[in-house]
Amino acid sequence: MVRKFVNFIDALNLFVGRSAKWLVLILTGCFTYEVIMRYGFNNPTVWIFDVSYMLGGSFFVLGMGYTLLKNNHVRVDVFSSKFNVKVKAFIEIVLTLFLFYPAWGILIYRAIPYVYRSWITKEKALESFWQPPIYPFKTIFLIGVILLLLQVTAELYRSFEVFFSKGGAGDANS
Repeated sequence: MVRKFVNFIDALNLFVGRSAKWLVLILTGCFTYEVIMRYGFNNPTVWIFDVSYMLGGSFFVLGMGYTLLKNNHVRVDVFSSKFNVKVKAFIEIVLTLFLFYPAWGILIYRAIPYVYRSWITKEKALESFWQPPIYPFKTIFLIGVILLLLQVTAELYRSFEVFFSKGGAGDANS
């Protein structure tokens, strides 16, 4: 049952990550349009700044879980690279339980009412002349954080599997 849930999390983050990559293409198209309008027709847009940070931010947060799934997050493993796989798994378990979950749990706990208030008030970006609605972007941010939390949970399960496996300790390069 747990393995099915972990596989579901992996599949979900794989789908979201592969879908989010298309935001870069849309963002590139928006920038191209802006450059043509600004320099070709001397008629810059008022919306490009807002669209660019919303699309770029959405791409970033929706890709966090996918990046973890593909093991492409930046790691400073100067010390842990010398440990065997069971010790690495133990370190992952401890750091996840005592650092990641509390920090990101607080982030989600604080973000939910933040997003809720944004939807209730139909919040707009007041810094912009265009004043686009900002609540969908805040929702995407929350979804990205939740997807990362789910992927960390899947990785935690895998670390428990390695730590409690019957096999040998393995070498530092396993």
